[in-house]
Amino acid sequence: MSNAAGDVPDAADVACVMITAADGVRLALQRIGPATGTPAVLVPGTFSNHTFWLGTRGTGFARELARSGYDTWVLDPRGHGMSAMPQAHEQWRFDDWARRDVPAALQAAFAERSGFVVGHSAGGAAALVAVATSPTLREHVRGMVIIGTPFPWLQPFSRIGAHTLRGVSRLLGRFPARALRLGPEDELAGVMIQWMDWNLAGSWRGDDGTDYGQAIAALDVPLLVIAAAADRWAPPPSCRALIDSVASTDRTWLLLGTGTGFSHDFGHVDMLVGRTARAEVWPLIRQWIDERSSTGT
Repeated sequence: MSNAAGDVPDAADVACVMITAADGVRLALQRIGPATGTPAVLVPGTFSNHTFWLGTRGTGFARELARSGYDTWVLDPRGHGMSAMPQAHEQWRFDDWARRDVPAALQAAFAERSGFVVGHSAGGAAALVAVATSPTLREHVRGMVIIGTPFPWLQPFSRIGAHTLRGVSRLLGRFPARALRLGPEDELAGVMIQWMDWNLAGSWRGDDGTDYGQAIAALDVPLLVIAAAADRWAPPPSCRALIDSVASTDRTWLLLGTGTGFSHDFGHVDMLVGRTARAEVWPLIRQWIDERSSTGT
């Protein structure tokens, strides 16, 4: 296998691959890069979809990985992008992302060879839960890059704020992220309600009683955790607590701010989107992945 430039298709060559989750929900994966490359699955966070990774103007971290020779897959979780939308009787939760959608994406991408998982914000949390709760999946993961992902109860929401977000989501049947200019997609009510429940309870348990915090603590895969110094959604201490809880001996912590040599204090979105991220952050993520990939240049 090779990451040579001649093996890489044009970065505009994105194919939509439809797969089916264990409960029958149809999911869209955007695939770009050489099929012979090491797989990398990218998971967006709340209020978002595949455009976060692919970009809206032909520039995105997924394209960077593809140009570097990686077989890159970008997941649209259920209720987002080109994946299925909920019917009136369907109340999808964060558990569905973590226990059904991400596992289905990893099974599709890692069918022939092991690879990497990259998740931003709640997408990082879904990726961690998926891998931590499935020994079979874990065997195929070479490393995980978790970016701007906090422990749910360490986010800076007051109890009143958490109850408000929960109540609005329940009342409207969705969280109005587009109207609030938080992202291109409204969020599923069940996802917001479950996340706020964890925030209020100070614990992280699935609907089946699985202790996700405990499962993640036992992870033994290589892990890169990235936080942004000016991130108000996932403050650095909340991300630091996450990496400090994990048992893996291959753990790397990266804080994006002037105090650690970067040009400015990055925020929740610009840590991955924009020219400065392309110049300062993307190369560090790719280097970390390359070092753990037999196909890295």
